[in-house]
Amino acid sequence: MINADALSDLILALVCSTLAATYWRTRPALAQSSGVFAIAASFGVLRFSAIDFALGPHRFFSLVAASAAFPLLAIALCWPDDETAKRDKAAARMLFLLVAIGIAIHLSGFALWRQILPVVSVLMMVIAASRSKQAASIFGALFFVAGLLVAALGQAPEFVLGPFSATQAMHYLMGAGFAMLGWSLYSRTSH
Repeated sequence: MINADALSDLILALVCSTLAATYWRTRPALAQSSGVFAIAASFGVLRFSAIDFALGPHRFFSLVAASAAFPLLAIALCWPDDETAKRDKAAARMLFLLVAIGIAIHLSGFALWRQILPVVSVLMMVIAASRSKQAASIFGALFFVAGLLVAALGQAPEFVLGPFSATQAMHYLMGAGFAMLGWSLYSRTSH
């Protein structure tokens, strides 16, 4: 039986995997960043299912998501015509560069890096979404903002999150953000 934390990570992993598979050829930066989130969430499913070996990989890929996948996602959305957003090798080089920088900064002891970079990235996504004037993009960006707020709050009072823990709410809000992002891209390209 899957517990509620593992279920929320499973939903996030499925949404991110779908986005990565859908846009692998046409939007590689978006696909690669979504793929990193899918890997982190997949290890989260194992971790929250009490599989002990998954704790280390889940923490590592969560660090990679915070320090590299969020900025790559912001690049993909803010500058969709940039080479980094359009070319798979350029996106991969940027991802690896961001991973190396993120790990080096994390190992230096500057732990706030994991919080600062996602916030800056999501703010960039909000600006890009507001410029697009697409409701799905705007709601997707706002779901990411809400997910970060929930993560920052930690254990919020029950009246704020309802039946969800902060971890579950963050996973569901990020999953909704990715789903709305995917919907906005699909609706743009299907017309």
